[in-house]
Amino acid sequence: MIEIPTAPPEAFENYFVQELAPIGGSLVGSFFVGVIPLILLLVLLGVFRMPAHFAAISGLIVCIFIAIFAWHMPAQQAFSAIANGIVFANWPIMWIVFNAMNVYNVAVRSGIFDIFRRWMLTNAPPDRRVYLVLIAFSFCAILEGVAGFGTPGAICSALLVSLGFKPLDALTFVLLYDTTPVAFGALGIPVTTLARLTNIEASAISAMLGRQLPLFSLFLPAYALFWYCGFRAGIIECWPLALVAGLSFAIIQAVFANLVGPELPDLLSGLVSLISIVVFVQFWKPKYREEFKAQLIASPITGAGQEDKSQPDASHNNSSASSVASAEQNEMGELSKPPTTAELAKPTIYETVIAWSPWVIIVVMVIIWTFAEVAQHGEQMVQFPHLHNRVWLTLYSKPYAAIWDFQPLATGTCILVAGILFDIVVLIFGGHPKIFIEAFIDTCKQLFFADITVSAIMAFAYLYNYSGIVYTVGLTLSQVGRAFPFLSAWIGWIGCFLTGSDTSANSLFGNLQVVAAREIGLSTVLMAATNTSGAVTSKMISPQTLTTGVSTIGMRGKEGYVLRRTILHSIFFVCLVGAISCFQQYVIPGIIPPWGDLEAEAATSA
Repeated sequence: MIEIPTAPPEAFENYFVQELAPIGGSLVGSFFVGVIPLILLLVLLGVFRMPAHFAAISGLIVCIFIAIFAWHMPAQQAFSAIANGIVFANWPIMWIVFNAMNVYNVAVRSGIFDIFRRWMLTNAPPDRRVYLVLIAFSFCAILEGVAGFGTPGAICSALLVSLGFKPLDALTFVLLYDTTPVAFGALGIPVTTLARLTNIEASAISAMLGRQLPLFSLFLPAYALFWYCGFRAGIIECWPLALVAGLSFAIIQAVFANLVGPELPDLLSGLVSLISIVVFVQFWKPKYREEFKAQLIASPITGAGQEDKSQPDASHNNSSASSVASAEQNEMGELSKPPTTAELAKPTIYETVIAWSPWVIIVVMVIIWTFAEVAQHGEQMVQFPHLHNRVWLTLYSKPYAAIWDFQPLATGTCILVAGILFDIVVLIFGGHPKIFIEAFIDTCKQLFFADITVSAIMAFAYLYNYSGIVYTVGLTLSQVGRAFPFLSAWIGWIGCFLTGSDTSANSLFGNLQVVAAREIGLSTVLMAATNTSGAVTSKMISPQTLTTGVSTIGMRGKEGYVLRRTILHSIFFVCLVGAISCFQQYVIPGIIPPWGDLEAEAATSA
């Protein structure tokens, strides 16, 4: 018989008390009602291929009804929780995404992005298999280590499309590769957030992740190559490339996660891996195959369904039927423009510096910004009305805080400053000031529906959390006893699917994992880390990530196509994370860092 925690009688006088088993007093019955919005969201996206913003809004509406009428949450507090989620979605998440995407669009409009593509094509063999690993794995990890929150997927998929990849393939494999870097994204914010919420040392969580994720990093290049081009073309012919990329990345990730901390594993792993690949392919090249030849597309896609107006467009002379056919091809992942046949000249040193300038400026600025703790200046802790300390967290037997940490100088502002510095570079390079206006308009068009989706998803997540539904789901899963390490990964998976952010997944479920671990007698450090590792595996199917990704490759509203391509990989990966967690807990517990749980250490010393 499951013992369900209850609130003290006095809590009912001053708080909305979260019910853990509101459906007939049954925890299991309440669990199945509570997961209805989650299932609906998956079905609308994956089965009915509904655009992400419609699916997210639909899931939110159903969640509102369940929260108010099944979990008996007062409507005023329910909509305050929704407002809290919307505010968080726009600051800091979309503030980061908007400014990063604007830098990308300035690079496109100014022609610097074309130089960067030319640098890629002239410093590596013109083989899409090489660029798949170089860009989607290594370069994407660098961007993930700096910004995170869906931006790397959007930029890297657009870059791959401009090199001859079909849009659907480009985004699918970028999302597949952008898994292990997510845990240390944005200079380790997911780990430091989890440490703060669980009272576990960040170094301990980082070390534990450094003993899980490098296993995936090592084999991920070969795994994606196999699914992209088959066993012979992907494994037999490209295993040296996959080994160099995976081994260099995994070693640096493991060393820095274990010995330094969570801030630099992504940035340095991606950089070392990228340099290793570029150097390696100067001496080794995969067997030439015409079907994988990389070529520049005449003009990159700069927006959802938008093309560069500087190039002649023959489609105006075509019939409307041809336009419809072209649109259908683009939705299913065909090239939007034919490849160019122009001879490519290797960029000069000056052009190379200019081509890399946007990414270098962002990396340097974010590192300085983070270690100088600039974001903490002007920080305001805003208490949400009708919600802050007005909800009783029954599972933890305490009031539930609802504070928006408003940082005017957050990471998004840092990227804005980096963007201004890049604008100066563009002007020096000879760019016209009108480029900045055009890029701003491009960014607004690209991210309009993305902002709606992210806002709806975060509103969903916050309502799911403050109503108590999420704790019913988590408590039910925690009753599996010794199988909990396996389900621990799935709890993180659910959190990142809901929010599109490993940081938010850790905020949602991190403390729940630690509490359940203490109840069962498992390692709190391992369960906290497994929440993060499990979360990274659902990044590739999160509506927030999908809608940001499709915004730059002309597939807006087609998130369902990508979901159908990635969901089985996501499920396979989360099962592997769960299996690794079980193995580490029960077979090799000595691998778990023996330090880190500050609360447990304090209780022991007392």
